[in-house]
Amino acid sequence: MGFSGLRSLITDIEAHPNWQARQQFRQVTDYWPKAVGYVVAQQTKPASIQRHVLYVTVANASWAQTLTLERRRILHKLNRLIATPLDDIRFSSAQWHTKPVRKISPVSNQLQAHPSYIGVITEPDLPPEETQIKTPEAAFNRWANIKKSQQKSQELCPECQCFCPPGELARWTMCALCISKTWK
Repeated sequence: MGFSGLRSLITDIEAHPNWQARQQFRQVTDYWPKAVGYVVAQQTKPASIQRHVLYVTVANASWAQTLTLERRRILHKLNRLIATPLDDIRFSSAQWHTKPVRKISPVSNQLQAHPSYIGVITEPDLPPEETQIKTPEAAFNRWANIKKSQQKSQELCPECQCFCPPGELARWTMCALCISKTWK
């Protein structure tokens, strides 16, 4: 597996003009702790850049007021570190605590009835330090182990000799990819 190719692909994409704003935001988030200091960085988080203005969420209104008074100094330090300079910084405590709420709904009967459904994947309980994936190789190894455990309950498709869910074989006598080729 060539993981170094992925890094060069991302670099090439970010060099495209349409991705310049994303690259600028990434630079800001990388250099933010250096520009404001560790203590302030713990209480703040860059949220977005719109029209060369950096919007930063802060822990509370006191931080917003204090940093607003210091924004020219912070802006000067930050502009020395990033490639495309910013015009201004705005601080707000409005979105500090908002996090996307993910509801994990039980698996519906309709989903369970689908021929390609393979069930919920359960992993062994690991300590928190082992659940965080730190390298691309670790992510690949985790994915490969999940696929191996899934394949234990799957059979081979008679057409392509690839593993497929038993529901697909029961319904079509081959995997979903092979049956879709016959429909064309």
